[in-house]
Amino acid sequence: MLNSPVWRGLPVSAFGLGLVVGALVSATVVLTAGSLVRVLAPDWVWVWVVVAWFAVVAVREFGWLHIVLPQNARLVPQTVFRHGRFFGPFQFGLEMGTGVRTYVTSGLPYVLVPVIAFLASWPAAVCVGVGFGLGRLLMTAANLRFGNDGQWDDVFARHQRTISVLLVAGFAVSLAAVVASLPGHPLGT
Repeated sequence: MLNSPVWRGLPVSAFGLGLVVGALVSATVVLTAGSLVRVLAPDWVWVWVVVAWFAVVAVREFGWLHIVLPQNARLVPQTVFRHGRFFGPFQFGLEMGTGVRTYVTSGLPYVLVPVIAFLASWPAAVCVGVGFGLGRLLMTAANLRFGNDGQWDDVFARHQRTISVLLVAGFAVSLAAVVASLPGHPLGT
């Protein structure tokens, strides 16, 4: 579907905008809900909750633990494209960006939820939302540029272990930086 010639120019931009807006909506909802829960415990408790959850997800990423994470494993229906070359792709991106309808191949986005809810400031939540949306756009754009014959999936499958290790390591470094920057935390400033 994304490989068709209609997915050039404006539709790709609209899709990307939808991804970023959707991710920002999700980040805002999670941060708002988390702000109501944060007051129930000191920051260091939430740090350990997030670190423990990250450890569980990291072990899952390596295949050492099998837990099913919630997802609405339905693709966005083709009917969204009846809305035209801008609003159809925008809606598609919005639904993917929010996670309302999408397949999630990694558990790492599930770590972002408690990070945003319990540790993030408003500017940090905006950065996470924009980064998540742009990350999904980058993957989609790379897939589009790779070709139509399924090579992307084959190459990804061959390198999935390495990709998982790099993503978990990058996420661990990022999480450590977030924790180290928290005021009042033993590792913080």
